[in-house]
Amino acid sequence: MIADTRDGKTVSLTWINYFSIILFFTISLPLACFQTVLAPFIFRANSYNSKTLTRRIGDTFVRASTAYLPLAVVQYFVGSGLDQYQRWVKKYQPEIGALVVELPLDFDDEGKGERGRVFWIGPKRTEKVLLYFPGGAYMFQVTEMMLRFWKYAQLEWEKQGLKIGIAVLSYSVGSDPNAAFPTQLYQATQALEYLLSEGCNPSDIQIVGDSAGGNLVAQLLSHLVHPFPVSSLVPPTNLPPGTRLRGVFMISPWVSLSNPDQWGPTFQSKDYDVTVYKNLQEAGERYVNTISNIKNKIDDLSQVVPYAEPVLAPDNWYSNLPNTVVDRILVTAGKEERLSDQIQVFFEQKIRPYYSDAILLVQDGGIHDDVFMDFLFSDTPLENRLTPVVLEWIAKGFRTV
Repeated sequence: MIADTRDGKTVSLTWINYFSIILFFTISLPLACFQTVLAPFIFRANSYNSKTLTRRIGDTFVRASTAYLPLAVVQYFVGSGLDQYQRWVKKYQPEIGALVVELPLDFDDEGKGERGRVFWIGPKRTEKVLLYFPGGAYMFQVTEMMLRFWKYAQLEWEKQGLKIGIAVLSYSVGSDPNAAFPTQLYQATQALEYLLSEGCNPSDIQIVGDSAGGNLVAQLLSHLVHPFPVSSLVPPTNLPPGTRLRGVFMISPWVSLSNPDQWGPTFQSKDYDVTVYKNLQEAGERYVNTISNIKNKIDDLSQVVPYAEPVLAPDNWYSNLPNTVVDRILVTAGKEERLSDQIQVFFEQKIRPYYSDAILLVQDGGIHDDVFMDFLFSDTPLENRLTPVVLEWIAKGFRTV
């Protein structure tokens, strides 16, 4: 066993893990890349195959890694959000350095807890702020790929005269009891309250989340209209009277964690996606099962299901959002992603009835987190037509404040 210490925690790999790594790089990954190179010649009708080869190889690497490597190995190489952020800072903002804010520590009745963090991309700016909740199936924190995307976006907005601060929430993940539901919701409320305490007006804040981060955005929206029923775990969060958040953007939101097949065939059939059917299903069940940890604090656990699984909320759950919480909502999905069916059901049943101008964009040939995937091997979009559309939607929100 080889051990290492990262972010104050000891992580290790066994010799069996190293053997799996050797098999992955010598057999599994080369075969997967070979199939990717041939795919455009065999499956010409699928628009995913019109993406650049660099992009498709990057997708293949992510998909194959999660399919063939043990979770512990992937977590070891990805590291913590702080690891990723510090590496990114050295490359992309050495003159500014790491701007890390430690959020208040959440303690349960037994004195256990884990601290959330906020990472600033570029200088700390509070006049116009984008608060970002990264995805990762509640098993991984923010990665360099996501940070590169937001740095690119920030620079593009600066060309338009928009100086936007970008704050990234690093929240608890993994199988540790400290990462159980609703820890992430508490940390999300602390991030929002931190921005408000810094003088940010809600009308100058837009919140973005992808995948599990999109789930967390929905959790926060739920909490703002229906305060979490166990206030000792997640105290009420109140926006200043008469104010609303400027916008919310959910990228490939993971809104159905248990029994995801019930919404349609895409969860099992979209094999170009970077998500792996079995792994995503297991991660969802693992997170939802942690709801039982609070059974001694609430009489009816069904009361908290709409927070963890937004698609299961009553149809009128978000009906008060336009009046009290947020002005604008954008949701994106990929036509070739596994979550496509559940995202469309969530939007059509829970959001659209209360937002006539809410937007759902289903990208032809797109996969899970498509706009981010360009940035695995690049600092700019790889001919991705969705990227300028979503960046303009965010910019428009800040321009019209």
